[in-house]
Amino acid sequence: MQREATELFAAGEYTHALAEFSVLREIRCRREGPYSLMCLSNLHDVIRCQVRLKLWADCEPMCRDLLAKYTFTHGPTDPDTLDVTEHMIATLDGLGRHDEAADLCNRTADVLAAAGQHRKSVVFRDAAARHLQQSPEPTGR
Repeated sequence: MQREATELFAAGEYTHALAEFSVLREIRCRREGPYSLMCLSNLHDVIRCQVRLKLWADCEPMCRDLLAKYTFTHGPTDPDTLDVTEHMIATLDGLGRHDEAADLCNRTADVLAAAGQHRKSVVFRDAAARHLQQSPEPTGR
């Protein structure tokens, strides 16, 4: 089932891959626990599908959950954590919450800079500036 889901994703069949990965995630979370590597990996796959399908409202709580779990298990600068951070930023942007996306970019940039990953930090700072440009202008009172 895992191989089939991966093949569906690779073929761009995101709706079908989402269904397969969702079932796999449920099974693995029940059998192995919510912090098992395969459960987390399948949740990550679910999020990848949701982002490609622009299912922002469904994606947000899952991104928040996985981001918290990856930060705890992998650390804040791990490539998997950063990938989910990017999905969370895209989700917030898709929901029109540009200020929150910019804030997450800036917090991630701070963490990366503190870890000595200055080039990655700059990428997130630049993304924050782009998201702030998309934010609506404050209205006068």
